[in-house]
Amino acid sequence: MSTSTPAPDSISRVRAALADRYRIERELGAGGMATVYLANDLRHDREVAIKVLHTDVAGALGHDRFTREIRLAASLTHPHILPLYDSGEADGLLFFVMPVMRGESLRERLQHEGRLSLDVATRLMDEVADALDYAHRQGIVHRDIKPENILLHEGHAIVADFGIGKALAAARETSTLTQVGITVGTPAYMSPEQAAGEELDGRSDLFALGCVLYEALVGEPAFTGSSAAALIARRFVHTPPNVTAARAEVPAALATLVMQLLAREVQDRPATAAEVVSRLRTPSSPQTAAARPVFVSKNSIAVLPFVNMSADAENEFLSDGLTEEIITDLSRISSLHVTSRTSCMQHKGSAKDLREIGAALGVRYLLTGSVRRAGSALRIAAQLVQALDDRQLWGDKFGGTMDDVFEMQERVSREIIAALGVTLSAEEEVRLGVRAFVHARAFELYLQARAEIRELVMGNHWVALLDRAVAIEGDVPTLRGLRLWAEVNTLKAGIGEMSRLGDLERQAFELVAAFPDGPWGYAVIGYASIERGDMAQAILQFREAIKRDPNDSDSRGWLICALAYAGLLSEADRELEEFKARDPLSPQTITFGIVGAFFGGRGGEVVPLLEGLLKTHPNDFFARWDLAYVQTAIGAVAAAKIQVDWMLSAAPEVPYVVQADAILRALSGDAVGARQLMQRLDLTAFDGHLTFHFAEVFAMSGDIERGIDLVALAVEKGFTPVDFIARHCALIEPLRSHARFSGIVDSARARSALVRRAVVRR
Repeated sequence: MSTSTPAPDSISRVRAALADRYRIERELGAGGMATVYLANDLRHDREVAIKVLHTDVAGALGHDRFTREIRLAASLTHPHILPLYDSGEADGLLFFVMPVMRGESLRERLQHEGRLSLDVATRLMDEVADALDYAHRQGIVHRDIKPENILLHEGHAIVADFGIGKALAAARETSTLTQVGITVGTPAYMSPEQAAGEELDGRSDLFALGCVLYEALVGEPAFTGSSAAALIARRFVHTPPNVTAARAEVPAALATLVMQLLAREVQDRPATAAEVVSRLRTPSSPQTAAARPVFVSKNSIAVLPFVNMSADAENEFLSDGLTEEIITDLSRISSLHVTSRTSCMQHKGSAKDLREIGAALGVRYLLTGSVRRAGSALRIAAQLVQALDDRQLWGDKFGGTMDDVFEMQERVSREIIAALGVTLSAEEEVRLGVRAFVHARAFELYLQARAEIRELVMGNHWVALLDRAVAIEGDVPTLRGLRLWAEVNTLKAGIGEMSRLGDLERQAFELVAAFPDGPWGYAVIGYASIERGDMAQAILQFREAIKRDPNDSDSRGWLICALAYAGLLSEADRELEEFKARDPLSPQTITFGIVGAFFGGRGGEVVPLLEGLLKTHPNDFFARWDLAYVQTAIGAVAAAKIQVDWMLSAAPEVPYVVQADAILRALSGDAVGARQLMQRLDLTAFDGHLTFHFAEVFAMSGDIERGIDLVALAVEKGFTPVDFIARHCALIEPLRSHARFSGIVDSARARSALVRRAVVRR
């Protein structure tokens, strides 16, 4: 693509230069680098297409570099690569010769069809990926995959313009090529690393392939912009909506492949074009919900809920506890990719085929089992199956008493590790023998308490549950950590005394000092740091917790929040993808995952996600608030009122509920009533996130000075999603004309940059 296209050489000059070998008939088309002519090959009496580089481009490229790279391209022999017949230099003109393709380009097909059928799109991209795989194995990266360079010949894809991309890239760095306005690659399809001028490998072409596949399925480009510079910049901050949002019949596995191809980070894309070919050729059925990738890694495994086969239904806690303990064991092994408990539990009692469950969870292996208890006697049966074909790889039964339950669970874990051929490190051997609980009943009480805390169930029943667990187990680190986290969580909801924060933080540091290998203390410090506005500390502490427990979904969720609050939205998106891979069916991937999307100006995308979540988790308090807020922000006030009324009936004094009620009143014209509600709260006592939402109430109710004061305070408290504050948040629009507003945005940008320097992994 060019910003100022160099003038092509006259057709008369080209005719004269090539007259001894080719008869130039007419011009077929021209672009930023070259002009293509229809010609007759005099020696072989056949029609050919000749691409002649513009003089400025040819001069910057140089004869030797052109010859070297075009020779490599000429060596490519593949049914889906346009062959090169000839190349050379004549009268200072550099040219190469190709067959004439009778048909149209993919660009022309998309222009008159809009989008392709699923079968056609998949087959054409399969052929393009196959061509790329062949070229990449020869050490050649195309660098400009786009619909214009995919020719359709008798219904098949032919990739054109292999040959000079690498030479142009080298010339751009070492000559005056930049001065003639040539960009190597096309902005709408250019990978982030290519746009940044970094070293490329075949995965850059795979990003471009993902852009083409997205457009073929949806009918719209994955990335758009008002200029080439804006278009290039967009891929660093924008994640396109999943293709299923525009086309529900796209199979989940295909939708997942597209989004992986579009990953910003090279390592998050498929490793090779051959892998893309394999996945495109894997049969799949249309689904309306995007699942995780099928078989995301060699040693990916999910532990399905063990079935309670005991006569007493009360023993359900035992089977659930055993399931989680095995998940915890396997998660300690670095070479295993283990799905978290929350997603696994979505399949409790499911009648689905194991192959279907494996595809939904994106794993290669599934562990199933059952527990039977009679008095003190206990029997456990377990089977390891390959999800692709439901083939059993291992199975065994274990007998003992209730006193042996955790020893038996460890035996199951070790048998699974052995069946998968995994070798444990010395540290992993030790970890596998560590038990968080001795008594299964205490563990079950812990799980119940944690579920109530996560959903912000009103009341303090979780306290009694933890007290009962402590009475059985003692005040072990896991129970201490959960109690601390619960208390901080109530502060975050605005229903606890903020004066307690310092004491809770002190206890968390003591827990870290006493049990540095456990995740609990680090997580609580992270939560407390968010309250204090220290996002850098929060991010670092949550990462420490996740290192110690990769399936700690609470820390993963709040890590996403801390990154988003700090304005590091691309980092939040990357963490969300990892969270989804670990726990694809967890409701927390939605309640936490929408934060980055909303702050990035994509609020409309999250409404159906939250509505779907509330169908299965109607008591999820934060999901209710999230949905009410998003609906309010996009103007769906009547829909938001349904959620606010529910929250008012459940917990009218929670500050988040007061804020939601007040903003609706302001938007309904009751400015006085909105501000009166705010008088019930100490508006300076909460974290930056909630403080910002208080500012929205005043902005919408006409108190501009109070609103601008609270936005400034929110920034001081570490709430610095710059673009959200500066542009995307509709509910503070009246504040943007205030004389102080630009200075507040500058402060947010500076604070965000400080956090980035402190915590972002390079």
